[in-house]
Formats: sequence, C-alpha cells, structure tokens
Amino acid sequence: MDEKLPWHEKLWQKLQLYLTNQRLPHALLLAGMVGLGKLVFARRLSQALLCDNPEIGGDSCGYCRSCCLFRAYSHPDFIRVSITGDSKSIGIDQIRELGHFLSLTSNYGGYKIALLEDVNSLNINAINSLLKTLEEPQGNSLLLLVSAQPSRLPATIRSRCQLISFKSPITSEAIAWLTPHVNSTLLDPQILLEISAGAPLAALDIANVARWNHRHKLFESYEQVSVGKKEPIQAAGSWMQGDINENIRWLISWHTDMIRLSMVSVPPWLVNPDLCSFLKRLASKWTLVRLFERLDAAIRLHMLCSTTQVNVQLMLEVFLSESAAEDSNSHYLEPNFRY
Repeated sequence: MDEKLPWHEKLWQKLQLYLTNQRLPHALLLAGMVGLGKLVFARRLSQALLCDNPEIGGDSCGYCRSCCLFRAYSHPDFIRVSITGDSKSIGIDQIRELGHFLSLTSNYGGYKIALLEDVNSLNINAINSLLKTLEEPQGNSLLLLVSAQPSRLPATIRSRCQLISFKSPITSEAIAWLTPHVNSTLLDPQILLEISAGAPLAALDIANVARWNHRHKLFESYEQVSVGKKEPIQAAGSWMQGDINENIRWLISWHTDMIRLSMVSVPPWLVNPDLCSFLKRLASKWTLVRLFERLDAAIRLHMLCSTTQVNVQLMLEVFLSESAAEDSNSHYLEPNFRY
C-alpha cells in the first residue's frame, strides 16, 4: 500500500519542516500500535528522499529513475531489514550488512536509507551491533526504525533516535477512510474499528469476509471446548489454520473482554463488542481469578509461539485442555508454559 494516509499528514508536515531547516535526524523511531501504517509512512518518506524530482509538498514524483527503482525494490541506496525464512528474530549478520551498506558512498549522490521493519525483533547481539551504527552515523544516511512496542527497546537505542509517535485517528476520519475499502453491506466499519482499537489498517486486515468468518468459527470452537462439547485436541486443529499469532491474539482479547464483563455489567469499552452476549455467557462459568489465569496463559502462549520454536499445536492442546477443566480453581500447567 503506497497511498497517502490522512492521519499521517501532521507527522509528514513535521518531517518536511525538519528537511526545510536541514535538521532531519540520522535516525527516526517510528512508534505506534499495529495497524497505523508506520511501514507505509516509512516507504513514503524513503521514496520521497530518494526521488530526483520531489513535489512541492515533499512527496516523490513517482516517475523518475529513482522512483521506478524504488517501486521495483531495487534502488541501490535503500535497504530494508526484516525477519527472514523460519527465523524468529533479526540477527547480527543482517545488522552488520546494514552497517556496511550505510558506510558506502551513495550511488546517486543523495541519501542512503536503511529501514528496519520491526526493531523489536532484533536479538541481543543484533541490538549491540545496531547501537554501534547509531553512535557513528555515516554521512548522508538515515535509519528508519519501526516499532509497535518502543517501551521494550533498550534505552540506549531509544535515546539515539528521534521519536515519531503514531496515534489512532479520530473515529470519523478513520471511518471515512475505511468505508470505501470494505464491503460495508456485510461488515460494519465501526465494529471493525472497535475490534482493531481504532487502527484503520488493522481493521482493513480483518475486513475480509472469510477471515471474519474464521474468527467467529474459532470463538465457537473455544466456547464448545470450554463447556465440554468439543475435545481440545480436535479443536486445536482448527486453531492451527490461518495466522497462528493472530488467532492467539483473538484469544487474548476475548479473555480481556470477559474480565471486563465480570467486573462491570456494562463496560465502557470492549475489544469485541459484536461478541458481547456470548462472552458474558462464557465468563459466567469462571471466577474472576480463573479468568485472569486464563489471560496470563494466553499471553504466555502467544509469547512462546511468536518468539520460540515450540510445538505450537501441542501448546494449543495444553491451553484448550486447561480451559476445559471442570474445576474453576485449577491452575494452568505452569511447567509447560515456562519451558
């Protein structure tokens, strides 16, 4: 997606002011929740800085040699770094390659730009290597670090970057952008935004009807396991379909909402307002303590599945088996989730 996103314009103007005053920092930390278009903004900025004939507002022309190379992912003065293959993290070799790239003279006499698509994915050795690069910026270079969890980055990294903070747009602006992008006769843009915590691109991601139906099937499967109508091992198979991390994030959000519904009969806000009556019914079978236990277990499950090489299906079977336990005061299997 290369379009200009309306909620980015204030940040764009801020950076154009930096450029006009020749005060653009050598490293920018683009921070904000998932679904606000940080990568879209980073690519827009990178293409504009490399463009041979930028427009008056600072955007790229879209037609020059540099723009064509950039769109073809082959511009010699631009590099992007992300997790590759089956790896769970960005390694030191990738950061060393980035450092070497920035040390070379620009091919076209302008910026050398490096985009780290998820700086939170760097392992400890890669972080130390990146720190050296940040401490010794090379010439006319720019590092763009993208993070959905900036507070989890080392202070040494954050302190060497200019923070560009992305916020959710106002609801009317988000709905105005989202509505023409979704089938509003089948999916309510307002509900999609509420489920996505106001992040328009996250809402767009789940606007696919098949994906939306998959979410409801997962909830139905989890509810059946929780009330003893379905075997956990059988249910785990359906949870392995689609994006596993997204599936588990749904699980986390359901438990968060059940806790809210157990504490207040009409909570001011729910992540899943369309499932409110079903979540309230499911929450009624567990104590509040038990719900917090299940939430902790779901968060651990997500962490293990997204950062380690665990047997995901086995972990799901363990989690679902514990959700089906009849004793509402029983605890999840602590040793398995701390392995």
